[in-house]
Amino acid sequence: MSYPAQFIAKPSKEALLDAFKGKSISSLPTPSFLINEDIFTKNCNRMLQNTSHLSADFRAHVKTHKTVEGTRLQLGEKSPIKTDKIVVSTLVEAWSLMPLVEEGLISDILFSLPVVKSRLPELAELANKVPHLRLMLDGSDQLELLADFSREFSIKAKWSIFVKINMGTNRAGLVNESTSLENTLQKLLKDDKISEFVDLYGFYCHAGHSYSADSPSSAKDFLIQEIIHANQAAKGALQIQPGLKLQISVGATPTAHSSEHLNTDELIAAIGDELSGKLELHAGCYPCCDLQQVSTGCVTLEEVSISLLAEVISIYPNRGSKAPGEQLVNAGVLALCREFGPLPGHGRVVDPPGLENWIVGRLSQEHGILVPLDENQVNDFIPLGTKVRIVPQHSCITAAAHPWYYIVDSSNSVVDIWIPARGW
Repeated sequence: MSYPAQFIAKPSKEALLDAFKGKSISSLPTPSFLINEDIFTKNCNRMLQNTSHLSADFRAHVKTHKTVEGTRLQLGEKSPIKTDKIVVSTLVEAWSLMPLVEEGLISDILFSLPVVKSRLPELAELANKVPHLRLMLDGSDQLELLADFSREFSIKAKWSIFVKINMGTNRAGLVNESTSLENTLQKLLKDDKISEFVDLYGFYCHAGHSYSADSPSSAKDFLIQEIIHANQAAKGALQIQPGLKLQISVGATPTAHSSEHLNTDELIAAIGDELSGKLELHAGCYPCCDLQQVSTGCVTLEEVSISLLAEVISIYPNRGSKAPGEQLVNAGVLALCREFGPLPGHGRVVDPPGLENWIVGRLSQEHGILVPLDENQVNDFIPLGTKVRIVPQHSCITAAAHPWYYIVDSSNSVVDIWIPARGW
């Protein structure tokens, strides 16, 4: 059977390095996606240290950058603390990381969407190539899909699943103390026609609404709630089938960042009980970060490793509501993303120094409009042809717009090119 990943062509890394390695960012074409490798690496190592501090496992989500090189750093290539667990949001990500599986650096992959019937043949093939493939599940009907597929194709190996718990984001998942969760667990653990083909690995919580946090303390409150919800679900499973060995996987970048402010004794006091499984943190945006993460108070602008290089191409004196007017850059929705967050604008200029009061106020497909954040702090326009670095609201979507990334060092020279997995 054929899968999309088999047909997605990638640019030649060798040719890109021949063209751009050693160049200053001032000589790069615009728009271009930049990653500061030193900051990216520090962010990866910090997160591994956080999980070690809590004696937890860590599962690195690779969806932001989708590259082999970035995943190596998330796994701990430059850290004494390692992990071999990842999350992918697309199957092309998983296939692209097979070299790391073959090297023994990855042994455990979670596909983060609930069961997708049309991709089960591909998932079954992937399961033959990865020591541990995990699927996400949030309904009893999905158990039937898995069992029927295994029965039809005589697949003996059991599917290993996380049950996703909805703790308020209302994107996916089952709610604690709901009939749906109870029925799903009863069918999974007590129905022989299901348990013959499916094993419960653990429970998974993602506090997507923790992006509204405005301090490490408020992010920590969301983290504790994640753990409480996942632990409650695990306790429910143990009441049905005592003796289960379960994984309690929780996290979003703000809550995972806040874990450095939480210790084991404080956690036990907060949940009022011992954990009913092995704690695991997961996060994805943290190596890169963005304006949204800065707004949580868990990181600073200096800890954001990514930026979009764009160019000032037009100036409009006295246009708009703030002096001196507006400017045009060649980075619109398709290069930057149309995201909003607690901090104003779709992105903020961070370089050259002194231009930080310009934000991306409006976007169309290929056009970005720079407007003053505070007219009292803007003395003049940015000269035509100036290349500016913009930190976007959401690094995941911005990264997805670019066919390759320029990896730069502290001197703003290109040291590598990373080519992401694209598609689904």
